[in-house]
Amino acid sequence: MKHAVDHKKDTKILEDHNLKSDFQIGLSPDAKIKRQKALKIEEHKEATIGVQQRGLYRQNYAPSNLPPIPRLHSLIQICSKPYEKQLTRSDVKDDQARLAMSKEHVTNHLIPLLNENEDLYQGIQVITYDLAGKEYPMAFKIWASKIHVLTGGWKTFCHEHDLVEIQDFVRVWMFRNVATGNLCFVIDRVERNAGL
Repeated sequence: MKHAVDHKKDTKILEDHNLKSDFQIGLSPDAKIKRQKALKIEEHKEATIGVQQRGLYRQNYAPSNLPPIPRLHSLIQICSKPYEKQLTRSDVKDDQARLAMSKEHVTNHLIPLLNENEDLYQGIQVITYDLAGKEYPMAFKIWASKIHVLTGGWKTFCHEHDLVEIQDFVRVWMFRNVATGNLCFVIDRVERNAGL
């Protein structure tokens, strides 16, 4: 949210500066309109480039930084950027029962939300929500000394949501609960072949 506030503030400063500049150099009303349109086009280009560079999401779709469960929004103290992945065989295999996550995403977006006393090698007990708000107790940990995973209730989550390797994608957010201080996750099952 801070980024959005800063962006609005920066935009206001830029607009004020542009108005002063227009006034100082005596631009006609038509020239001012053209200049404003050019600025809007540049802003759109920057936003589009940002989405394309992220590349985490299918067809450059960039989901909201907040999970799409309004009743949870009041519980979110701080929230990670969402992570999307195509499920692999090992993600849905009953005898492995864990959701492996990208080390890069975990390092850049999840680890900064951890407290000093939370140890991924020992595992952190978390509550994971589906989009209906149903809770699944899981553990967020490092598996086999190198892979960041959600485990525990992941197997139940997979079965209840009929998750299938290759065909399904999941979108994952991590947040800290403002009331309890505990870590929580939200997992959104992306419909099979959606948008393809």
